Amino acid sequence: MTENIIDRISNIKDVLPKKQQKLCNYLIMNSGQIGVMTVAELASSAGVGTTTVLRLADNLGYENFTAFKKDFHNAALMKNTSPYQYLKQSIQTDGGSEYSDFVSVISDGIHVLESMNTEANSLQFDKIVQMLTDAEHIYTLGLRSSKSLAVYFADIVRSFCPNVSLLCQDSEYVFDRVLLKLRPNHVLLVFSVWPCTKKTFDVIKLSRELKVPIALVTNTSLNPIVRYADAVIDTNSVNHISGDMSLFAVVEALATELGKKNAPSSTENVEKIETMLKKQNIIIHE
Repeated sequence: MTENIIDRISNIKDVLPKKQQKLCNYLIMNSGQIGVMTVAELASSAGVGTTTVLRLADNLGYENFTAFKKDFHNAALMKNTSPYQYLKQSIQTDGGSEYSDFVSVISDGIHVLESMNTEANSLQFDKIVQMLTDAEHIYTLGLRSSKSLAVYFADIVRSFCPNVSLLCQDSEYVFDRVLLKLRPNHVLLVFSVWPCTKKTFDVIKLSRELKVPIALVTNTSLNPIVRYADAVIDTNSVNHISGDMSLFAVVEALATELGKKNAPSSTENVEKIETMLKKQNIIIHE
């Protein structure tokens, strides 16, 4: 496991000058607050000078204080976030809220959707679409809370893109399938919300050893799978009550673009399926 900034400080603090030791002790005890402090605020709270703060950041290899405190923010997020954190918060009775849950979730969702519309995500989206279009076969993976995303993607695109398979239907055999079926001319499309499962991480490492291209859709760049992926869409929606909304929006966008790339055969396949469903009385319009 990668050593975080708090671990690094704990390991070196005893050999540092006394003022830096004092600062290190404060950082360790108050790590969750550092990410929102200025240099002056941190120095004042720790009882040292700003020079001491900047010198410690430099000793740890940071180019500036912004990068230094960002790692504290990330470390605190990794330590305190759980997949059930916002579920627990959302079902606790507030009593004093001005807005209904319906309005709050929609408002938060709009904010998250707007925030993830970045140039970086657009470029990564185009890259993933091209990877999926060029692939001889697409395998999609999502476990536990991410499984619904993988299943939804497969359900949408199978109507016009038959070369799609789920790896999460029977997760006990996922390693067997990866080893025996996945090839470098395939693509593994992974959905992984923070914190990711160990099995997902291990599947990614095996896939990387097999030289299988990996596309990742996640809700935070802190996800350890990021460093193994060839393309990543980060919705940056971790710890949002509407976090899944943005992830499903990515699924819809990928499916739509993939359908366009496969036209006109994709359109023809959808029309054939619709005709058959009507003929068999599987769907009705009355």
